Amino acid sequence: MADDLRKVRPGDPLRIPARAYNAFVDAALDARRRQQDRRGGELWDGGRSFIGGGVVAVRNDSGADLERYHALAIDGPLFLPNDDGPEKSFQNRLAFKGITPAATTRPGSFAIAREPIPQGEVGLCVVHGVTPARVIIEDEEHTFAEITPDETVLRSAGFGSAAILWKEEGVGGGEKWALVEVGRPRGGRIVAILGEASEIEGERFRWRYPWTEAAIDGDPGSDTFGRYITLEEGLSSKGAGGEEDPARWAINRFESHHSDVPDEEPEGTDGFGGLRSLFVPGQLEPLDPAGYCPRKAAVPMLRPIFKGVAVEMVAERDTRGGTIWTFQALNGMELVEFDVPVWLYV
Repeated sequence: MADDLRKVRPGDPLRIPARAYNAFVDAALDARRRQQDRRGGELWDGGRSFIGGGVVAVRNDSGADLERYHALAIDGPLFLPNDDGPEKSFQNRLAFKGITPAATTRPGSFAIAREPIPQGEVGLCVVHGVTPARVIIEDEEHTFAEITPDETVLRSAGFGSAAILWKEEGVGGGEKWALVEVGRPRGGRIVAILGEASEIEGERFRWRYPWTEAAIDGDPGSDTFGRYITLEEGLSSKGAGGEEDPARWAINRFESHHSDVPDEEPEGTDGFGGLRSLFVPGQLEPLDPAGYCPRKAAVPMLRPIFKGVAVEMVAERDTRGGTIWTFQALNGMELVEFDVPVWLYV
């Protein structure tokens, strides 16, 4: 076969052996098949997972051709687990559907094209690792980038799911070249709007809060422009059925540092116990006859965070490996008239 495929020098007579001609035909048929596979939304590599190292196949379902180093939002796998046939199985064919990013697209859920991808065809994209990318630079100090609704070009930001390792100088003027690292795990911090607080049974000055993920409305034409609004596809304390799940409710870490009001003198105290930090200067009634202590006092009592307040939520792990959402906010206080226990002035 090696002799059949030897090259011809200029001036030599051209004689094509049958085996060489058949090899040319086989190569042409293989190239045609690969091209048809791409147009049909398929990439085939002999039954193995298509490719690794953070590069995957993505079908362009955005409705327009995609330029190289632009981005598509990931819209789920191209093949589902219940698809029939070994060539289109969820386990063997790693490929995704890509669409134009929308307001409901999760941060970090995008892929950057390594090649131009015509509408309806499949191409290679980077979902994890370092890659060149086209980025609109909003601020020279920005070190992150993220997708934005209705755009296939990344936009720089003070925080995002892609780290900018290097970028062209300059701000504005359209797209800039950059080297970015995509696929970084999203931080366990979100902004959420709190719901109505529910007191934790058996504890004092501690509540649990239902919540919904939120973001600042960036639409100048909206009535809520500049305010925090709930995200339709965001995280929340609701369960799979759409009902509130108390086990998902958040806790305020500040409320863990409260002081209980004792009903009797605690052991090992000087007679004031937990009340020392709760008294407010002044008195509501005259001193008792002995002149030692007021019979009543104004005591500040913690109150829950109001419904509708936006807080920064942090995902923490409990002692059993579960996820607990927490936040830290200063509670309001209400001055309450308090009857001083007899043991304080007897």
